[in-house]
Amino acid sequence: MAKSLTKKLITDVVAEAVGEDALPIYFYLKTRKDISEFKIADDTKTEIHAVRNILYRLHNESLVTYRRKKDKEKGWYISYWTPALKRVLELVEILKNKKLVKFKERLEKEEENEGNYFMCPQACVRMEFYTATEHEFKCPECGSLLNQQDNTKTIERLKTNIKKLESNA
Repeated sequence: MAKSLTKKLITDVVAEAVGEDALPIYFYLKTRKDISEFKIADDTKTEIHAVRNILYRLHNESLVTYRRKKDKEKGWYISYWTPALKRVLELVEILKNKKLVKFKERLEKEEENEGNYFMCPQACVRMEFYTATEHEFKCPECGSLLNQQDNTKTIERLKTNIKKLESNA
């Protein structure tokens, strides 16, 4: 199924891959090409170091490309940035597969240790039986007595999440 590049899709992918703070910069770049980092900073009213940080994070995920040009007067290099919109669609599948792997690994661990989890009543920590015995069934954070946790709902939630991701293929 071919997905279209909607605002929601871009928002979801960029926020998950890079962070929500990158959204204003990415949406600013979305309809532009070869924009200097200084112009981006001015137009988005964001500090230049924050803009560079976001641009580098976007670049690490291949969501933007850039070219560098030397300023003849000052001798500095200025980067000119362009969004790689097709990469958003590629990242949808990559992020989905990463989530699927994490959910399956977590499900396996939860099923292996079913009924052997202990949790602090204040929700400070959750640990397996062996770790709980090392701490004498007391929370290392607040000292409360740990309660055995029924993780069947966690297992069911993980199975539901896996089915949902697999059906969105």
